[in-house]
Amino acid sequence: MEERNQGNLPGDVLVLRQIGENEWSFEFPRLTPEVHEEFHKAVDLWQGENLSEAEEQYHQLLSDYPEFIDAYHQLAMLLDETDRHRQALQMWNEAVELGFSCFPKDFSIGEDILPWGFMDNRPFLRVYEALGLTLFENGEIESAFPVFMNLLALNPNDGQGDRAFAIDCCFRLGRPWEVLGIAERFPLDITPEVLYGRVLALYQMGLESEAETAFKGAMHCLPLVGRELAKKRHSQPDNLYSNLVTVGGEDEAYWYWSDQGHHWKKTLGALDFVRACLEKSEQ
Repeated sequence: MEERNQGNLPGDVLVLRQIGENEWSFEFPRLTPEVHEEFHKAVDLWQGENLSEAEEQYHQLLSDYPEFIDAYHQLAMLLDETDRHRQALQMWNEAVELGFSCFPKDFSIGEDILPWGFMDNRPFLRVYEALGLTLFENGEIESAFPVFMNLLALNPNDGQGDRAFAIDCCFRLGRPWEVLGIAERFPLDITPEVLYGRVLALYQMGLESEAETAFKGAMHCLPLVGRELAKKRHSQPDNLYSNLVTVGGEDEAYWYWSDQGHHWKKTLGALDFVRACLEKSEQ
């Protein structure tokens, strides 16, 4: 099986190994359970608000183990939380470059994959997603979009939920046809971004008949989202939590409106279209 390692590190400390016809997995031979124990001590320090001690511990880990991608990620989050956003972005960039430096020249994104199910792939997939999210939050949508699309290609089952961010980018960039392409990859998906994103994309492309059919399908799975879109006023439900969403619930519908409603409002006639579809279904 083929291997590739990072040029600036000793040859055996970070390896991307081919383990199937198109499946690859990172390996971190030096990151023993004892090293991970030190890492988790740093995480506990951070969670206990001992920020300076946690930061020092992360730096020490990276000094001793520069291949430790999860330490990059945790340190970047700590920097971001303490308003050192530029340094955090640099840290995420370095970690992503470190991971990509292991890719063989003949590795083809879209054919070769890094499945989320392989635990050692998760550190790289996490830092790459964090980079995309930071670019997205900074308004750098043109730069964020290819990150999310690469993540969907590298991890086609999308255990991270990056399809929602990719769809958001498509609407911001005025590319509804790319929303449809993403939705086609997940035909059984019942997330509102995919179901109702397909509806809005079809409507934006002038395909109202197809949009109406897609809306009926979306309502069958998540009716409260469609009803939320049709409202004139949107009230925050009582059962709203930032870290918990009820599939099919009022909270999910409200979160979708909060995150994606601006795309609907900016699309002339889209919300009236939703209301007309609802009226038809109730006749």
